[in-house]
Amino acid sequence: MKSGKIEFRIGCTLAGIVILLAVLSLFWTPYGINEMDPASRMAAPSLQHIFGTDNMGRDVFSRAIVGARFTLAVAVSTVLFCTLISIVLGLLAGYAGGWVDEVIMRIIDAINSFPGILIALIMVTVLPPGNYTIVIALCIMFIPSFTRIVRTGTLQYKNADFVRNNRVFGDSDLRLLLVHIFPNIIPLLLSSVIVGLSNAILAESSMSYLGLGIQPPAPSWGRMLYEAQSIIFNAPWCALAPGLMIVVTIVAFNCVGEGLRKRYLA
Repeated sequence: MKSGKIEFRIGCTLAGIVILLAVLSLFWTPYGINEMDPASRMAAPSLQHIFGTDNMGRDVFSRAIVGARFTLAVAVSTVLFCTLISIVLGLLAGYAGGWVDEVIMRIIDAINSFPGILIALIMVTVLPPGNYTIVIALCIMFIPSFTRIVRTGTLQYKNADFVRNNRVFGDSDLRLLLVHIFPNIIPLLLSSVIVGLSNAILAESSMSYLGLGIQPPAPSWGRMLYEAQSIIFNAPWCALAPGLMIVVTIVAFNCVGEGLRKRYLA
């Protein structure tokens, strides 16, 4: 339990810093994200440019914190939408059982049989281009795992004594699901959702690196890594800054998720 608390605090601290920078970028950045200074091309990190500048003279720190806003927006939107869909599918499959469960879970198995990144690539290619088209693609990618968690929890509690007692007293199926079953699943689902945020960030960064995520001129960490690969030996800080942001954010959410898991499921 003690180690879980330490992980949770470390994760919250790191996640808080990243979120604070993302919120700060809404109101202030040291330089414009597309402001070019030819005289400071590929300048090393200094007091004037904390993370240095890129090959166009743009401030890497400004682009990194604005990139945090876009990347976190995609990750949160993805996890929020797929969690809502998964809750409905998981509760329905677990509680109804029979052919309803079979149909839903066979569809989930079919989606899960394809590599997640392949599904995302296909969806991004098929859907109209846009900065947040990737949310739909990633949402489909994460639905199977969350649906299985909700379904497992529903199967665990639907025949519990407290549910049977409330059914005898006339509670409707909808009330049993929303008031008595679902609240008991939340701790199990919550840690997976938090870890899902880190997976969504990694997936979004991968897609942006391939040019299929957030589109220029809006910066994202994956796109910044792609742009930095051609100058990595001359200006390594251009790749280190977004790479460090990705690593810190993923570690943060994984620590929070692991801390919650140890707290509620130990």
